[in-house]
Amino acid sequence: MTKEVVSLMSTQDRSGLYFERKVRGAFMFLEKLGFAPVEALSTLVRYRNDDIDVDVHHGRQSYEVGAGVTGFGVRYAMSEVIRVTDPEAAKVYRNTVATTPAVVAEGLEELSALMKRYGAAALRGDPQFFSALAKQREQWSEDYALDVLADQLRPQADEAFRRGDYSTAAELYGRIRVRLSPAETKKLALAEDRSKR
Repeated sequence: MTKEVVSLMSTQDRSGLYFERKVRGAFMFLEKLGFAPVEALSTLVRYRNDDIDVDVHHGRQSYEVGAGVTGFGVRYAMSEVIRVTDPEAAKVYRNTVATTPAVVAEGLEELSALMKRYGAAALRGDPQFFSALAKQREQWSEDYALDVLADQLRPQADEAFRRGDYSTAAELYGRIRVRLSPAETKKLALAEDRSKR
């Protein structure tokens, strides 16, 4: 079976979940805020108010019920919107996996409540909120890049330290200084000290 056929089948199989109708019920508050539905499919409903878009989706393969807000040309997932306001709540937030009408309805009600609670500034198009979202995403990207670099350099630094190549070990550990464990921080100090001799 081709990928297109599988995708088409999974989309068609959703009719009994009544996703579009349930989204319109759970997110009726958006229309009261001036948003209008601009797209409605069996796995996606999109609302727009001026330059702000809200999308509510049912993952085609994951079956996750999720949402996002687009402002100033950039889309942010619900998890990002929550994280700006309440990082602790964002740590426990997960999209609901919904394969029955009842769970779809529950997931959408929860998502609607979260959007009201954490997304009010985004829904108003608050430039400061979107600026905070952009900065948060940039920081996450930098942190992720540093994590990847640390995963790559750590074994090389450990090996250089074991070989007694303290200059290389110091250089490698130094590049990932903020990701070092206490033991690695001691190795860095020792490697820096020994490489000066």
